[in-house]
Amino acid sequence: MNLIPTSRRAQPEAAAPALLRWVRRPAGAPVLICFPHAGGSVLSCLGLAAALPAHLAIATVALPGHAPDVPGAPVADARHLAARVAEEIAAELGTDLAPQGAGLTLLGNSFGALLAFETALALERGDAARAPRLRLVVSGFRSPSRPPFEAPLHRLPRAVLLAELRECFGAIGPDLGDLIGAREETALRADLEACETYRLGDAAPLRCAASVIRLTADPSVSVAECEAWREVCAGPVGFHALDAGHFPWSGATAAFARLVSELVASARPAAEVYTLAGRSALFLPARES
Repeated sequence: MNLIPTSRRAQPEAAAPALLRWVRRPAGAPVLICFPHAGGSVLSCLGLAAALPAHLAIATVALPGHAPDVPGAPVADARHLAARVAEEIAAELGTDLAPQGAGLTLLGNSFGALLAFETALALERGDAARAPRLRLVVSGFRSPSRPPFEAPLHRLPRAVLLAELRECFGAIGPDLGDLIGAREETALRADLEACETYRLGDAAPLRCAASVIRLTADPSVSVAECEAWREVCAGPVGFHALDAGHFPWSGATAAFARLVSELVASARPAAEVYTLAGRSALFLPARES
């Protein structure tokens, strides 16, 4: 699958590189932007993109230092990265977030969920009127209101780090070390540090609609940590369960794509809904109105 370079006016050589890579971009289509897991690259998105409906415009976030075509050193600061992504989205996709726009969904898994959340916050800070045309879909990450309780992974020696990744996240088998070279390890450590040092602070709650997917075969995020996403959202929050591990984009691609397709197509929910195995049960919001 060929990636379509992001279409932006010519910039000086010293300008920061574009962070959006387009997989496909039908005119006037709803836009889905994918935020990969820690250490992930554009390649992490391609299988999922192929399984999603062809009428969706799909881009993925390409972070500095994560691939040969994205220059610069990895940045271990989720808020800083999100501000850059939000600035690019606002410049390139502002019409999709306008009242009559096609709409924009930010889809993040694991570290990507945190980055997508902070990007949504930055977009709303830039213009609160964007919220009705914006949706956040996250999986594989605790609520940003909950700090990590485990020891920092990003400081571990390589062998111990790889062992912990297998234990905590079911990362790809015994050949994991062969898949992570020096560049990939540097990017992975930066992303892990961004996760492990992140604190929510006094950010205003997110106003756009949000959908939280609990991966039932992922031991790294508890039910309580998923439900705590209510604490950072002022808008409607939908809760959904999927029988998948920590990397559903590759481990449960078809099922994950079907669920994401339904969420992108659905109207703004009126109340929180938890879905499992095709059945839904209505949950009233836990926060006070």
